[in-house]
Amino acid sequence: MNSRIFFLLMIFWFTSSAQAVNVKGLYSAEINLPVTQSEANMLNQAFRLAAEQVLIKVSGNKEAIIGDLLSQARKQSAGWVAQHSVASLSELLPSDDGLVPGKQIKVTFYPESIDRFLSQNGLPVWGSNRPSVLVWLASENNGIRRLSGSNAPSQILNDFARASSLVGVPIYAPLIDQVDQNNITAADVWGFFEDTIANASQRYQTDAVAALRVSNYAGHIGGSLMVMQKTGETDRFVLTGDNLESLLDQASAKLANVFASRYASVRNSGSASRLNIQIGGVSNYSSMAKVQAYLESIGVVREVSLVQVKGEQVEYSVEIDGDKQKLFNSISLSRLLIEAPLNALDPDANRVVSYLYSGVN
Repeated sequence: MNSRIFFLLMIFWFTSSAQAVNVKGLYSAEINLPVTQSEANMLNQAFRLAAEQVLIKVSGNKEAIIGDLLSQARKQSAGWVAQHSVASLSELLPSDDGLVPGKQIKVTFYPESIDRFLSQNGLPVWGSNRPSVLVWLASENNGIRRLSGSNAPSQILNDFARASSLVGVPIYAPLIDQVDQNNITAADVWGFFEDTIANASQRYQTDAVAALRVSNYAGHIGGSLMVMQKTGETDRFVLTGDNLESLLDQASAKLANVFASRYASVRNSGSASRLNIQIGGVSNYSSMAKVQAYLESIGVVREVSLVQVKGEQVEYSVEIDGDKQKLFNSISLSRLLIEAPLNALDPDANRVVSYLYSGVN
């Protein structure tokens, strides 16, 4: 049980692994609109709203998708649509005329169009392989504090899960079982006691840990967010908002931006660089193909080409966008490749970066 956690997205999903998640639907959005205009106008409105959502998910930078850039995206959005569908909603939606029937418009954009727009505007493209994040949420309501999790569900945690899904960050909730209760308290999370939070999080094996505290005292909403990386780096943010929804939106946007800055790069002609990666333990063609496919799937990777094969050692030349460290950060999200000890494979450590093939997805 110790290695299992619950994934929150309105409901809890039981899972045996919490390491890097391949996030689906980055280039799609679902928009609910009241039926108060013609279908053509409704579609145009849905395309504009969907484009905003998708640009935020793919870039991980909500703060940049505003102003003139957002206006440009909305004007171009109809030309980016790969497919869409319209379905009637069972519930009524609010409008200026009261409650009226609603439609759900599902929109999928061409990835190339979204990526090109972001790159042209100096924004990163964040791939689908994203870090799993364990969230310890402590809420205080008129002086009473509590932790939220699988065995202690709350509307705040569900709302934060929904907000995080809109920015493409897969979050997980702790069980809050007897083991957790012995290891951590609401006061520990509220105080952002890093050592206690890190120790309590070890059983969940996620790529990163976040602590979120939200207070509601006499109608005043406030909060703070702390994000802890496995490498020891910590980011902290003060959150403000007129209401709980805006505060949680801000928290999810900060969370996405922390990881996008770590794993995503701007794609342009001036950002390309190349390095060689040597991988040991590759014993057959199937494993070699698996390794190459994995490298090609990483968001910052442009091209992978085979350099040489020596026994069970395979060397690739990899062209990437941006800082090489972002490639190393991305590889660390997978269990497929394990960083090799210095000079374990090649005596010229400056020529190649070495990994060992584990065979584990």
